[in-house]
Amino acid sequence: MSSSTRQAPPVMQEEDLLNLLHDDMVIYINGGTGLPNRFFELLSKNAHRFKNIRFCHPMRREAQPMSPEITAKELEGHIYHVSDFAYDKPVIDAVRDGRATYRPVHPHLSGSNFPYDIDLIVTAAAPMDKHGFFSLGAFGGWIDDFLYKGKKLVLEVNPQQPRLHGHCLVHARDVAATYEADYPLVTIAMSGEVASEEEKAMGRHIAGVIEDGATIQVGAGKVPDAVIKQLVNGGQQDLGVHSEALFDWVVELWDAGLITNRKKTLHPGKIICCCAVGTRRLYDFMDDNPALEMHPISYTNDVGIIQQNHKQVSINATIQMDLFGQCASETLGPRHYSGVGGQWAFHYGASVAPGGIGIMTLPATAKNGTVSRINPLLPEGSVVTISRNDIHYVCTEFGIENLRGLTLAERAVKLIGLAHPKFREELMRAARDDLRLVPRHFHPAGSVVSAAE
Repeated sequence: MSSSTRQAPPVMQEEDLLNLLHDDMVIYINGGTGLPNRFFELLSKNAHRFKNIRFCHPMRREAQPMSPEITAKELEGHIYHVSDFAYDKPVIDAVRDGRATYRPVHPHLSGSNFPYDIDLIVTAAAPMDKHGFFSLGAFGGWIDDFLYKGKKLVLEVNPQQPRLHGHCLVHARDVAATYEADYPLVTIAMSGEVASEEEKAMGRHIAGVIEDGATIQVGAGKVPDAVIKQLVNGGQQDLGVHSEALFDWVVELWDAGLITNRKKTLHPGKIICCCAVGTRRLYDFMDDNPALEMHPISYTNDVGIIQQNHKQVSINATIQMDLFGQCASETLGPRHYSGVGGQWAFHYGASVAPGGIGIMTLPATAKNGTVSRINPLLPEGSVVTISRNDIHYVCTEFGIENLRGLTLAERAVKLIGLAHPKFREELMRAARDDLRLVPRHFHPAGSVVSAAE
C-alpha cells in the first residue's frame, strides 16, 4: 500500500453526506467552477428534511440540473441563502423576494470578515496527488480563505478539475472526507466569437493607453472580455497578468504571444489569479501549467498587493454612471443585479500603482440605443460601486478619458463627450441648469465634441 493510499481521507456515499447535516447549521460551499454539484443537488432534494440551514457561497454556476430549485419558495424555512460574491437569476429573485440575502463586502475580506461559525465546508477539488495534497481546482482561490474556519471540510473529488500550481492546496490530513464525482466543468463564453462595433472601438481606445510591459486585470462581463481580445491586434509586448478571475481572453493573448510576464515587478514570469470561469480551452490551459499560479483571493485582491505591480491596468464594466463620475455596477436603483466582486480593489489598486491605470468600461447606450448609460444622476437607491473620488479612466465606444484630479465641471464635460451624441445636449443642459456643475460661460449646451475626435 502506498503512502498516499494510507493518507487518503474516508470516501463517503450520499447517505453519509446527509448524516452530516442538521437543523440550524451553517454550510459554506465553493461556487463558480468550484461548486460541488453533487452536494448541491443532494441538498436541494433533501432540504425539506431540515430547518433553518444557513447556506452560503460566492456564486452559482451549476454544471448539472437541480430540482427543486434550492432558493424556491417551497424551501423557505428550510434553506436560507447567503450570497457572498455575484448573483445568478435564482439568487437575484430570492434576494428581491426576501428569501435570500447578500453580504456587501470586498471579496479579499470575505473570509476574514465572515460572521458565522461554519459547521461544514464543501468544495470541488482535483484528485489527491502522491504527496497527499488536493488542488482546489478552477475556483480554489475563493474557498482557500474559508478552509480553516469550518469544523469539517469535505471535498467533491472530480478528475475533470484542473490541477493548479500556487497556494490553493489542502492536505489530506485536513480533510474530514471525500466523495466522488466525474462531470465536465460548467463552460461559459463571456463574449461572442465576433465583437460588436462598439466593443471593437472600446478595444482600440484601451489598447491606446496600455503600454508594453503592463500587467493586466480583466473583470467579468462580455464587454471587458471582448475588449481585451482586441488587444491581439494592439501591438503591445511583454504583457503580464495579475487578475482576480481568468476568462478565455488569457488564452487568446497567450497564444498570440502577448503575455510573457517578463516585465512584472511582482511574481515575474507568472500569471496570478484566484479563480477562472470560461470554456474547456481555458481549463485545459490552466491544468498543470507552471506559468500560472492560483492564490487566495485575500492575496490577489489586496490593494496593497495590486499596487506593487508597476503598470497595472484594470479593466472592468459598469452598468451606468452619472456626471459626478460615480459608477453603479451592482444595482439599477435598489434592484440588485450583482455583487461588487474585485472591481473596486483592482480599479483603485491599479490607479495608485506606479504607471497604473484603472479603466471602467460601458457602452454609451442600452435598450437598442434608446437609453443613455451616462446620466445626470444615478437612479434613486443605486449602490455606488466606484465613488467619484476613486474613478480613474472611463471608456465608451466614443473614447477614453482620465477623470482623476479634474473639477466637477471638467469631468462632467468629459463624460458628456463619452455619451452618445444624441444625448449630449440633454446631458449638458442638466449639468448646467439642474446640477449647476458647469457654469454657463464654461461650455455652451450642445457644443460638446466627442472624446474620440
